[in-house]
Amino acid sequence: MNIVVVGAGTVGFDLAVNLRRARHDVSLVEIDPQRCASIREKLDILVVEGPGSSPNALEEAGIQDAQMVLAVTSVDEVNILVCGLAAQSGVVRRIARIRNPEFAGRRSRVDMAKLGITRFIDPERISVRIIDQIVRIPDAVEAFGFHEGQILIVRHMMKDGMPIVGSSLAEIIERAGPHRLLAVALRRTGADRIPAGNDVLQVGDDVTTVIPRGSLPTYFEFLGLSGKEVRKAVVAGDGLTAMLLCETLKEWVADVVLIDPDAEHGKLAAERLNGVEVLHGDPTEEDMLREVNAAGADVFMGAGRSTTPNVMSALLARAQGTPCVFAVSYEPEHDHLYREIGVQHVVSPRRAMSQEIMDLIHRGHISMEIPLRDMEFEAIEIIAEERSKITKGPLHKVWRPFHGKAIVGAVIHNGAACIPSGETVVAADDDVIVVTTPKLVGKIEAHFGKR
Repeated sequence: MNIVVVGAGTVGFDLAVNLRRARHDVSLVEIDPQRCASIREKLDILVVEGPGSSPNALEEAGIQDAQMVLAVTSVDEVNILVCGLAAQSGVVRRIARIRNPEFAGRRSRVDMAKLGITRFIDPERISVRIIDQIVRIPDAVEAFGFHEGQILIVRHMMKDGMPIVGSSLAEIIERAGPHRLLAVALRRTGADRIPAGNDVLQVGDDVTTVIPRGSLPTYFEFLGLSGKEVRKAVVAGDGLTAMLLCETLKEWVADVVLIDPDAEHGKLAAERLNGVEVLHGDPTEEDMLREVNAAGADVFMGAGRSTTPNVMSALLARAQGTPCVFAVSYEPEHDHLYREIGVQHVVSPRRAMSQEIMDLIHRGHISMEIPLRDMEFEAIEIIAEERSKITKGPLHKVWRPFHGKAIVGAVIHNGAACIPSGETVVAADDDVIVVTTPKLVGKIEAHFGKR
């Protein structure tokens, strides 16, 4: 597919890398000359220097031959104009990054289709969905979803007293019955591997599991988490993400508190957020966190418009005793450092949006790759092509080359997700979730491609 990407920030660059890996023909339009020079050194793609709103720049990038345009600059109005120009050039799929709720909000009266946009992506709402998803899974080390959350990949440390400790994975699968789940990665005493059915779970094991959303109650029961609820959440921030978080959490959390460092924005938040306690103050000050009793909260979220106070407030809340803390980061290149210094969950809106767009594009070989944090494995979503090796029989036969090295965690057939068994047969056009090491991705891709 010929794809034009407009905007080469974190989102645009990530998209260009992933699209090239998926064997699409990519051209990139970027206004910053230094950024253009840097990308030309790193990627073998056409890079056009110029504003995305320029018809000449878009024409030079090949808009007239493109099947898709991705407008992901930091300016909504530019992205809208790009999609409008692309529509005039006959581009069928036109995806825009839109942040302004006047355009993208629930109450918006703007018809995006008439502006030339076939799909828009809101990074704030994606971030909120990710945070909400993790918060709903108590004690998770990591959690993310595929297919709008139909399939979840969840990671937990095994602790003393958990009902499944001492059970083999085969026994756990049998006990789960129709509510299937599958362990796909195991870290034990610092070593990572694909688990086997005869592995017996021990205290201290770090286990990654693939779960259909409908099997979550069974999973919680196995971990002894069924009665664990989030009763109080503290959100700190002065922007749209913080407000959206409060709105979402209030639907199921009894006590939600917002600390807003901007007095005027705080007044607006207080008017709009029914049932949320809104306080004006600096969330990076200890006295402020004591005032809201952060130590008594189940979760704290630094969700303002700047990374540093988000990280600092999350670390301070954890120091005061909040068991689970989040920070929204606009500097994804430093996310691993924030985790190392104690922020349990770091959410990057830009990286999340890039993954969301790749999931939307969804055609080709690999549609999405998500590394498992600090592990040797990554989760990939891949499409089975007609006549590919993966479609030639049940998994226990066709997956032999990868046995013990990679594992099929889920299969989505005609929109329905399932956890496979050895007898499962993958059909052409099925979406498949695979957990593997990066060095095996090329071989797995060939296994799913045409012979």
